[in-house]
Amino acid sequence: MGQFHFDIPELLLEQGAFGEERSLWKYAYLTGIESIPSEGETRFADGRMTISRRADESAKLSVPWNIPGYGPVTLTTCSLRPGDGPYNLALELARGSCYRVRTQADVWERSGLRMSENFKDLLAQGTSFFLDAAQRIANPAAAGEDAMKAIRHLEAASADLLESYAAQALAFRRDHEGQLGTLLGVSMQPAQPPTEAQTQMYVETCNTVAVRLSWADVETDAGRLDFDAVDKMFAWAEKHGLRVIAGPLFDFQDKLLPHWLYLFEDNFDGLIDAVCRFAEQAVRRYVGRVHLWNCAAGLNTKGPIRLSEDQVMRLAVAVVQTVRRVDPRTPVIVAFDQPFGEYLSREREGISPLHCADALVRAGLGLAGIGLELRMNYEQIGTLPRTNLDFSQLVDRWAVLGLPLMCQLTVAANSGIDAGALRPTDVLLGSPPPAIPEKNQLRLAGGFIRTLLAKNFVHGIIWEGWDDSRPHIFPYSGLLDERGNPRPLQQYLARLRKDFLC
Repeated sequence: MGQFHFDIPELLLEQGAFGEERSLWKYAYLTGIESIPSEGETRFADGRMTISRRADESAKLSVPWNIPGYGPVTLTTCSLRPGDGPYNLALELARGSCYRVRTQADVWERSGLRMSENFKDLLAQGTSFFLDAAQRIANPAAAGEDAMKAIRHLEAASADLLESYAAQALAFRRDHEGQLGTLLGVSMQPAQPPTEAQTQMYVETCNTVAVRLSWADVETDAGRLDFDAVDKMFAWAEKHGLRVIAGPLFDFQDKLLPHWLYLFEDNFDGLIDAVCRFAEQAVRRYVGRVHLWNCAAGLNTKGPIRLSEDQVMRLAVAVVQTVRRVDPRTPVIVAFDQPFGEYLSREREGISPLHCADALVRAGLGLAGIGLELRMNYEQIGTLPRTNLDFSQLVDRWAVLGLPLMCQLTVAANSGIDAGALRPTDVLLGSPPPAIPEKNQLRLAGGFIRTLLAKNFVHGIIWEGWDDSRPHIFPYSGLLDERGNPRPLQQYLARLRKDFLC
């Protein structure tokens, strides 16, 4: 068994750098050479964090770290050997930040990216603070304080670097492609299309709508299907000239599958038959009216029914083959939840999202693309807080599959109890939380969306949630608030739509 020990100076704990009441350390995890998290056990006592895992090999540590004035982000060390140390956690995280931003800047500069003077200054200062910290390692408290200064400067440099990348890549794309053909839409609940007053706002914001074909709502009782609400949503989309993404036909999440599905918990063949029967009837009903079928989502994560890796693959293949048999012309995708794979650190038998996707691509099913579901900063069911650089590198890593990507993105606009959310969960906003959470949503989501638009292999960006005044899936995810008023992010997306998209 490999053990990694990290010391955290008390001064940093008092400053809240490690999260209020050390609330973030429990999300720490280790990754190997392929950047895939592995299951481990984390303990914290007397200022020391210890992580144990079965493999006795070198690994990188990733942990959400609360940066004062910025909020939580997941920082990662360079590769470390088990048994050495104890390591000064702040120093190792600063080393990782320094390595990440400098290597990415070097790659992009060689490709022609022009760096801002602000970036160069921040990088120089951050590197200087890191070197000071490394030289003061005999004094852990002083080294930790310098390391924290290094992290703040290096992460600010990272943000500036991504702004330069997004701005220059978007300008290049517009010069060579004109208006971009990227799909920009919102995932909508069929039961409640936008009101007449909201419709013009939606059309100014999006060129696409993702119609959720929720099996739980369509087939509330086994064998009795009611597509009336979905029909109305399709009619609304066609009336206003919106392209339609339909699905997921099978969304492997709690409360998004029929309540009666537990009957098939020990009957996998019966489950496949039921799923494919629903998929076939849905596709036959809307064939010719859909621009993209989202066949299945979230199969790589734990759902309401326990499935083995082999069963996950068989189910995904069966749904894709059913859709392509009924509608061989319309492109199909399969979507993967939590693509960073953090859940693997908590589940011994979890399925790697990238490996699962690679197996499906190699199966020759005729997939037109891959979907990534990125619910940022949602506890347990979402993706841990990430910097724009981490986000960009993840998307690039998935691009090696050689297929276009469709990214479904969510960033909460608030925290606390959201009574209208179908899947309530806590939101990681840091300590203290941002003074204006809705502006924090715009700051985070705006950077992610600009990064996605800058990449020509990202063919679709779908926001999860339109109107928080109506029942919705994830807390505070809507572009409209609980009173039905537009949030700053909606207004920002409308400007992007006008400036860049067809």
